[in-house]
Amino acid sequence: MSLETLIGGLTREEKLAALDLIWEHLQSEPGSFASPAWHEQVIQERLQRPDPAPRVSLAEARTQVEEAVHARRASN
Repeated sequence: MSLETLIGGLTREEKLAALDLIWEHLQSEPGSFASPAWHEQVIQERLQRPDPAPRVSLAEARTQVEEAVHARRASN
């Protein structure tokens, strides 16, 4: 069974759980992949000019994105 077929058979909740697990594994091995060179430039620019918007947790950001997606789908 291909990975694409496996993922296609998951529920939305299972897909989100899989994303969380994949992220955990990637974080546990930070040296196993390199960021593109342009990431350093973007980070430096953002540190010099921080966004004035209040910061939110990852969970809140995810909720905001999900709400925006649902609103966009509802308007179509």
